[in-house]
Amino acid sequence: MRLCRFFSRIIVVIAGLGILPYRLFAADAKIDPGSTYQTIEGFGASIAWYDNWLPAHPYRGEIYDLIFNDLGLDILRLRNAYRYQSGNFCRDIQTIVQQAGKVMGHPPRILMSSWSPPADLKSNGKVEDGGTLAKKDGQYMYEEFADYWMDALAAYEALGIVPTYISIQNEPSFKADWESCVFKETETADYAGYDKALKAVYDKLQHLPSPPRILAPEVLGIGYSLFQTFSRKMNPDYFYGYAHHLYHGGDENNPDSFKGNMSAIAKEFDDKPIFQTEYDRGDWFNTAWIMHNSLVFEGVAGYLYWGLIWGGGGLVNLENPWNSGSWTTDHGYIISDAYWAFRQYAAFIDYGWKRIKTETDSPSLRISAYRAADGDSLTVVILNVAAAEAEINLSVADFETGSGRLVQTSAERKGEELGEFIPGNSLKLAGKSITTISLTGTMNTRVADESTTIPTSISIDQNYPNPFN
Repeated sequence: MRLCRFFSRIIVVIAGLGILPYRLFAADAKIDPGSTYQTIEGFGASIAWYDNWLPAHPYRGEIYDLIFNDLGLDILRLRNAYRYQSGNFCRDIQTIVQQAGKVMGHPPRILMSSWSPPADLKSNGKVEDGGTLAKKDGQYMYEEFADYWMDALAAYEALGIVPTYISIQNEPSFKADWESCVFKETETADYAGYDKALKAVYDKLQHLPSPPRILAPEVLGIGYSLFQTFSRKMNPDYFYGYAHHLYHGGDENNPDSFKGNMSAIAKEFDDKPIFQTEYDRGDWFNTAWIMHNSLVFEGVAGYLYWGLIWGGGGLVNLENPWNSGSWTTDHGYIISDAYWAFRQYAAFIDYGWKRIKTETDSPSLRISAYRAADGDSLTVVILNVAAAEAEINLSVADFETGSGRLVQTSAERKGEELGEFIPGNSLKLAGKSITTISLTGTMNTRVADESTTIPTSISIDQNYPNPFN
């Protein structure tokens, strides 16, 4: 009896503190379309391997619609496989890009990354196991590396594949068992310098009428000052935007652990767009949470998931197209939970939109918002990181809402339409959920004309502590 009374007192105390598990909590949130941050260039994912599986798949039409229509993909990241493949060079990728154009109504924007130059340009004579650029007459073959890139771009253009962006080397500091090539930030006796390779490729690209935009340095992660070490040695005239992955610099099980490194990058490297070009760790909810932190604290212009399609671990996982008897599903593909989390952003935010200011009085909500260039559309994405259900009152300044959609992903719902958003009515947000509010309407003309761009690196919204104070 005494033990029961003891636990009863604990429950009363916890309830008095307002932290009773699963208790509904109320919150307010405000959106200010007149205060803008970075311009969004898009959301994307990679088809670097398994490219032959998709054109051969019996249900490829459904899959094309999923990944190029329903998902809202903007950027397709491809592996530069020039001089790797014999026979019909990249015909499967050509087919995929053509089908993407048909589904999307326009060609996808392409980011082409190189995992390794061909073996004859490598110090170890093979594309795998790291190595670096080969030397000729005692000098690293930077010019030949740049020529390789020019030849590759010409070969892909002949297939109708014209990259908007290129990255000259995927994860340049990382020696992998698979295709890889190691560059140091500057040249050493044993390794070629990324800075010199970047210059060589940039110089060659200037001979093209419309050269692709270079993203650099596309390092493995943002920990250990790796991104800073490479970026500080790069001539800013030679590239369009910064790029990196997220395989270190934070813990996928604790998304906020990335915030310090993200904020440091935003503060120092605010002169160009920043792209997160590859990551896939964390469960479905932490995927969205890491996306939020990338967009808000680092101010990324683009966020790319790793595998768009894969044999397991992608946004859409394909089962063997040549052996339907082995399938575990009726149509031979599995939509991952991460697909729905990623879609909450990608399907409702478009190229050229700007992130806008948000405020909330709840530490359990993570809110970001975006507006179209013409001001007639707004998207708000809300993560409820608490286990408890939230009731939120949302106000949008200087915007007359015409219509609004509510879409939610949670443990029970996968991209489910919840009906109309009605201004003035409170919203119920399930615990541990991602809710997207897609609005159309009219923005106040004065706000549209006089909106202020706030540098991401010096303005952290949403009542988070400012890491620069």
